[in-house]
Amino acid sequence: MPTDHAAGGRPLTLWAACDAWLRRASEVIGDSADALNAMNVFPVSDSDTGSNLKLTLAGVARAVPHFTREALDDVVQAAILSAHGNSGAIVAEMFTSICRSLEHRGDRLRLVPPGGVIAALLRTVAAAATQAVARPVAGTILTVADEAARSAEEAAAAAPADALAVAVAAQNGARLALERTPEQLEVLRRAGVVDAGGQAYVLLLDVLVEVLGGPRAEPLAGLPVAAPVHRPVLRELEYEVMYALRGAGRAALDELRRLLSELGNSVVIVGDHAVAQVHVHLAQPGAAIEAALGRGRLSRIRVTALAGSAAVPAGSRTVISIVAGEGLAEAVTGLGGTPLLLARGPVTVDQLAQVLEQSSGEIVILPNDMENLEIARHLATEFRSRDRRIAVIPTVAQVQGLAAIAVHEPSAEFESAVVAMSSAAGHARHGAVTIAESPAMTMAGRCEVGDVLGVVDGDFVVIGDSVSAVALEVVERLLSAGGELLTLITGAGADPELAKTVETAVRRGHDGVDVETLDGHQQRYLLLVGVE
Repeated sequence: MPTDHAAGGRPLTLWAACDAWLRRASEVIGDSADALNAMNVFPVSDSDTGSNLKLTLAGVARAVPHFTREALDDVVQAAILSAHGNSGAIVAEMFTSICRSLEHRGDRLRLVPPGGVIAALLRTVAAAATQAVARPVAGTILTVADEAARSAEEAAAAAPADALAVAVAAQNGARLALERTPEQLEVLRRAGVVDAGGQAYVLLLDVLVEVLGGPRAEPLAGLPVAAPVHRPVLRELEYEVMYALRGAGRAALDELRRLLSELGNSVVIVGDHAVAQVHVHLAQPGAAIEAALGRGRLSRIRVTALAGSAAVPAGSRTVISIVAGEGLAEAVTGLGGTPLLLARGPVTVDQLAQVLEQSSGEIVILPNDMENLEIARHLATEFRSRDRRIAVIPTVAQVQGLAAIAVHEPSAEFESAVVAMSSAAGHARHGAVTIAESPAMTMAGRCEVGDVLGVVDGDFVVIGDSVSAVALEVVERLLSAGGELLTLITGAGADPELAKTVETAVRRGHDGVDVETLDGHQQRYLLLVGVE
C-alpha cells in the first residue's frame, strides 16, 4: 500500500514496498497465529483464525517470488486460492482489491500525494471486504478496516504528502476500533477478548507502518485463552465449506451469494469470473456445493466440521489415513481425519490393529500404499466379523488419500461417503520423484545408485541426474491427460526451491491449472505429485 514517493524520509518504490510488506506480514501473522487462535470466538469458536491467516498469507508469499506490476494477476490468483476460512477469504479480497486498484488506477495514483494513496487504498480495502461478506456484522475485521480507512482519510486531508503519518493514523484508528469490538459483539464481551480478525488487521497495519519507516511490528504473544462461550447446541453439526469456482460472472456470483445466505451463514465470496473463492458455514454441506453447479467449474472443495458449533455425534465415523510424514499428518488432521504416521516402510498389522481398536463407530481406512492396502484389507475382514462397519478405500499413493479425505462428508450415509471418497481417489493421478538406492532395471531402463527416478502411476518412467528436471517431466506426463488441480508435496531433504520451480513452470505452461503445495516431510520421496 506504499507509494512511489519518499515515505517517512526514506525513499521507497511502490513495488519494493509491496513486496516487503507481503513478506513481513506473512512472518508477523505466522508468529502471531497461536495468540490469534486463542482469542477466536466469532463467527465460530473454533480457534483457527490465526492458522487460517497464516496459511493464506504464506500461500501468497510462496506463490509470488516478487511482488511486481507484472505479477499482479499472480498475486490475485494466489490470494484467492490460498484463502483459508472466513478471515482468510476476507483478507484475500483485500489483496485482490489492492491489486486491481494498482492495475486499473496506477497511473492516476502516481499523481496523488503519498498520504492520499495510502488513504485511497485503505478505503478500497475496507469497501471490498464489506462487499464480499453477505451479511456484514459490526465488531469484526470489517469495522476495524472501515475505521482505519476513515482515520487515514482525515490524516491525508491534513498532511497529504506524509504517507507514514497517514499509516500511523490508520493504525491508531484501527486499534481504537478493535478495543470497542467487545461492546459491539456480545460473544466477544462474554469471552473477554477482542475480535481475532480485527486484531489481525491491526497487525497488518503495524507492518505497513514498519515498511514506511515507523517502529518495528511486534507479533502477538502470551495472550490469554478466551473464556468458554456457552452456545445453544444445534440440532445438526455445522460445517465450513470452501471451494474455488471458475467462469462464474458477477451476476452468477451475486445469485450464489444470495442462495448461500439462505442456506447458511458467514458467507464470503471473493474474486471474479476468472476464479472466485466461496466460503460458507451451514448444516448441509452438499447443498452449498449443489448451489454452485451450473455456474462455473468447481475445484478445491473443502468440507470441515466446525468445532464448538454443535455437539459432534460421538464415534460416528473415523477416517484413518496412513501417512509417511509429519506434514501429511497435519494435513489429514486438518481435514478431520486420524493420521497413522509411519517413520519408514509399510504399516505393520499390530500398528494398524491398535488404531482400529481405539476407533469407535464406522471406520474408513486410506492405506496410501500397495503394501498397506493388503494389510488393511486383511484387518478389515477380521473387524467385520465383529460386526464393525468398516471400508478400505484402495488408495496406493499419499495424494490419493488426501483427495479422498478432502471430499469426506461426515453427515453422509456410510456407503455414499465411501463411494464419493473412492471416486475422488480414483480420479487423482499420482507421481513421485526419488533417488535410486541400488542398481535396478526399470521401465525407463537401467538405473544406478544416485540416479533421480521419476514415477508416474506406480511405474518408473524417467531416469535423470537433475531432481527439478525429472520433477517437471513427471508433472508434464501427468498433466498431458488434463487436470485442474496439481498438488506438490515436498519431502524431507528436498531443495526448498523445488516446489517453486515446478509451480512457476506449470503456471506459465498450463493456464487454468491450480497449484497447491504442502511440505509433507516424508522420507524416501523428494516430491509427491497429484493431479485431479
